[in-house]
Amino acid sequence: MFKLSKVFFLIFILALLHLKTYGQITDGDTNVVITTRYQPDVIETAKIEITPKLNEPIVDSPAYEYNFPSILYKPKSVYTPIDPIFLKPEKDELLFDNFTEIGGGNYLTSYLNTSIHNTQNKYYSYGVNVMHHAANNSDNPQNALFSRNRINLYGLREKGDDLYTELDFNRNVVHYYGYLDDQSEHNTNAINQIYNDITAKAEWDRKKKRFNNQMNLILNLFDNLGENENTLTVQNSFNKRIRSDIFSLDLGTTYTQLVERADYNRFFINLKPHYNFRYKKIKVDLGVNTNYFLDSNTNKIYIAPYGHLETDIIPKKFRVYVNGLGDLKQNTLKSLSYENLFLGDNNFYSNPYIWTFSTGMNGTINKILQLGIDIKHELIKDQYFYINDTNNLRNFITISDDLNKTTLSGEIKVDLNKNITFNLLGNYYSYSLVSELKAWQMPSYDLSFISKTHIGNKIYITGSYFVTGSREATNLKGEKRTLGAINDINLAIEYRYKSNISGFLNFNNLLNNRYEMWNHYRSQGLNLLAGISFSL
Repeated sequence: MFKLSKVFFLIFILALLHLKTYGQITDGDTNVVITTRYQPDVIETAKIEITPKLNEPIVDSPAYEYNFPSILYKPKSVYTPIDPIFLKPEKDELLFDNFTEIGGGNYLTSYLNTSIHNTQNKYYSYGVNVMHHAANNSDNPQNALFSRNRINLYGLREKGDDLYTELDFNRNVVHYYGYLDDQSEHNTNAINQIYNDITAKAEWDRKKKRFNNQMNLILNLFDNLGENENTLTVQNSFNKRIRSDIFSLDLGTTYTQLVERADYNRFFINLKPHYNFRYKKIKVDLGVNTNYFLDSNTNKIYIAPYGHLETDIIPKKFRVYVNGLGDLKQNTLKSLSYENLFLGDNNFYSNPYIWTFSTGMNGTINKILQLGIDIKHELIKDQYFYINDTNNLRNFITISDDLNKTTLSGEIKVDLNKNITFNLLGNYYSYSLVSELKAWQMPSYDLSFISKTHIGNKIYITGSYFVTGSREATNLKGEKRTLGAINDINLAIEYRYKSNISGFLNFNNLLNNRYEMWNHYRSQGLNLLAGISFSL
């Protein structure tokens, strides 16, 4: 009787997933445009960052647990793989000793990253991480000068119920260097863009034989351009095992208060009960996702089915899956500011509601080859886009439109005897809009190729090549221009002198092409960063 009820529940949810929703767009502009987001793993022994920042998917080691990397388009209105200022993040290496990294580069770049923590303890861990990174080679802000600073304090108690606390402070400085060429030179102090970002977090994790529960409390204070934003988030995830099945209940609430130039308060609630079970050879996870949104103009509840089905094509090697979900994206001043570092102060805070349907397959063919293919369709209500303001600084504001989007993603990874790896991934996105002529700042295609090798246990080399198609841009006056394609080649070399001492030399943008990541905002040209890493 219990198994029969599961079958009826499955049929009911699948029927809901095939209903035509109000978010579907059937008229308007149907031009095809493309965008992506990927996270490259630039160098094996982590932590040195190199401009420009691109995000590559994380690919697991060859095993059935391989998950298709998160290269899928996340509903953002702009092309965000390349950060015009900060350097490329590299894969973290597990370090059990205190360590320090010191480096410098040709843009009078200064770099420091140090971590100090307690020695191994059965129950307690605590420490501090300090990072500084800046480029100050001239008084001309059009050289993409920046300063990035971070202090992170953390502590963990693992004794029965785990308790983790963290205090994180970031202060980042950039400049509005996309100003009109025929204007007089701007003083860097007059066009500073300063971000102060403070986050306090506490996480309580309780694990028992039949259930586990995790609660998060997060307080964030963020200010930029005279706007102060206070955000309080409470999240709880509960999982209980019922025979061989799992019942889960995810609950989250967020309150955001935006003050100073404009007072704007918002309140979000998200409730997602879902049930995970196996029907014959199919893994099934079904539930309902509910969002509640309240502000001065909106008081609305969104209810959508959630479903995930997967099964093996080749047992324990290759799988195929289907997903469906409706969800509300919660945008804040902080999320928009980190998306676009050159945001102005006249913005519309859109909260897109997204219906997402996807299917694909991935896994390992053998010990050498992994591959994955994913097709996703999104129906997005109130998607936001960035366009230039018409002031002299040419900073950015947001506009919104509805769109339908279909995404095709693919990846191949080759691992030759653990000495040489190749990773090739590509993305194609097509979508139609209702009112806007183009999907502003979005590229037409992208492709990335990343290779790693090492000589003995001393020299580690990583090379990467990223290609991105042209993008269309506009401003408030409707003046349009096309941003050229991006070709970015990078090389990173590390020499491990001893187990606790190494040197690094990283070259970025070897073609010395100051391409535009944003309209009127160009990347740095050829740049290098060299230094040493040591642990105590």
